[in-house]
Amino acid sequence: MRTRSVFALLVVGLSVLAASACGGSTGGQAAQASQSPSPTEPMLAPKVSQPITNTARYETDPCAAATTAEIEQLGGAVQGTNVYDSVPGKTCQWNFAGATGNIAGTFVTGNKKGLNNLYLENKAGHLTTFKPAPPVAGYPAVIYSQGDEAPGTCAIAVGVRDDLTYTVITHLFDGNPGMSDPCKMATQMSALVINRLKAS
Repeated sequence: MRTRSVFALLVVGLSVLAASACGGSTGGQAAQASQSPSPTEPMLAPKVSQPITNTARYETDPCAAATTAEIEQLGGAVQGTNVYDSVPGKTCQWNFAGATGNIAGTFVTGNKKGLNNLYLENKAGHLTTFKPAPPVAGYPAVIYSQGDEAPGTCAIAVGVRDDLTYTVITHLFDGNPGMSDPCKMATQMSALVINRLKAS
C-alpha cells in the first residue's frame, strides 16, 4: 500500500540482517547492532574470495554509491532522495517520479556476520523467502524476505566481505518500468555499486 511508511518497510526488509545471535528475528524491528560471528556458528554462506575493503565512504554517504542518472536508467525519473539512519546502517532511498515507488541501498554495518546471517536465519526458519542468486559482479548474493513479499518488492543482499553485505530493496508501483521484475532492478543496482567499488 502506497501510504505505508517507507521507513517501516525498509526496517522490515533490513531487520533480519541486524538480528541478534540470541534473539533471531524481531518482527520487523531492528535488533542489537554489531553482532559478530560466534565460533560455534557454521559458515553456510559462500566465502567472499576477493573482499572489497574500500566501502567506508559509501557506508557514511550511501547516496554516493550510485548516481541519479544510473538510477533513472533502471526505473525512470527520480524526484529526490531520502537518507535513513537505523541500526542496520545508513540507507539511501531514491524516489521515482509519479509515485511509482523507490529503490534503496544499504551497506549493512550493524551485523558483522555478513551474508552468512541470512543463511543462519533461514536455517532457523525466520525467513519466508530465501533464494541464493547467481553471483552479482562476482560476489555471492541472496534474495530474501521476512514476510513482506508483495508485487514490486524485492530484497537482495550481496556479500562484499564475509562481514559485510550491500542490500538493495525495491518498492515499486504501477507505472514503474521495473514493476514486473523488481528483482532484476535490485540486481542491476547492486551490480553497478559493486562494479564501482571494484573499479575504485
